[in-house]
Amino acid sequence: MTKVKKLGVAATAAFGLFAISAETAHAQSVQQLVVRNVIENILQNIRDQIQGRRLAPPPGVLRFSAEQAEFDNRNPFGTDDPFRALAYGKSPALYTKAPPPVAPAVPAWLYGINLIGAYDQSQVFGGNIDTATIVGAFDVTKIGIFTASDALTFVATGAHSWSHRFDFDATTPSGSGTLAYTNGGFSTDFTVSASWTSVTSTGLVAAPNSSSISYTGNVQYKFDFPYSIFIEPTAGVTYTEIYTTNFGTKTGDNTEVHAGARIGTEMKWMTYTIQPQLSGAVLKIVDQSGVGLVGGGAIPGLPPVVGAAVADTLGGRGSGKINVIWTPNFSTYVEAHATSLSGTTTVGGQAGLRYTW
Repeated sequence: MTKVKKLGVAATAAFGLFAISAETAHAQSVQQLVVRNVIENILQNIRDQIQGRRLAPPPGVLRFSAEQAEFDNRNPFGTDDPFRALAYGKSPALYTKAPPPVAPAVPAWLYGINLIGAYDQSQVFGGNIDTATIVGAFDVTKIGIFTASDALTFVATGAHSWSHRFDFDATTPSGSGTLAYTNGGFSTDFTVSASWTSVTSTGLVAAPNSSSISYTGNVQYKFDFPYSIFIEPTAGVTYTEIYTTNFGTKTGDNTEVHAGARIGTEMKWMTYTIQPQLSGAVLKIVDQSGVGLVGGGAIPGLPPVVGAAVADTLGGRGSGKINVIWTPNFSTYVEAHATSLSGTTTVGGQAGLRYTW
């Protein structure tokens, strides 16, 4: 075999290895988006619970009607019983008002369990990737940290994804922990997530297994308007490191910034609460290095044209969701979403249920 043919075979194999490595990393990023959305839904539900139990006043509600003055509610005869003035011989005890009922104590802790299923299909340069994900989560919230109405929430999440393309299959289990603080309309959260990807290749190129760890921080504020309409701007950053099997050797990293907003409302249908929502965000990879990253990277020892994928690192994500609160303790939701980033388009949906106590 001539030197040129050997170089061609090596380049083809290297490009195939890069393609699979990049797409397994993409499968991890799809799972990260699913888990991130699950956590976002949990935190939204917790905040709605807190405000619904009147632990905190809704933030920024605009009122258009003046409150009644005390004189408007006062009986001009000085009594609420028009016959009391005639009861000269009656015992005053008969006309003593009963004490108002004592409101039940507001729980200082909230707990929740969640089960979510998702399906996504990604269009990439090597062929479509189908990814199915199942997520389970448990959350606990302590109400009353610095004030009587703020809250601190911890969410533990476990997920497992199955990805398939014509020339490989990948499984990705992961675990994450989230700490979030809520005070009225303001909320912030921080998530640490770790994942392991095992690849079975049916093509000519054997793809290596990999692992990754990511850190995501977000901050948002919810503005409430009349007719139960709200707008919630949000901004955040995600930093991801990719390693060989079981966090052995670091092979690359990337930093993503994202910003957007969520808008929604709620309405009553019979005895249920319906909450339709729309959200959109702009995503940008501001820094990346190594192999198998979103947007590509150079393979050591080969020309950049072989190992690098030319792709735009600016993209976006949009979603539509309907949440249904069936009882004060049980709710479900369905969502459709689409993401475009680094030349890859992903569309999919997810459905979940939540029980709280």
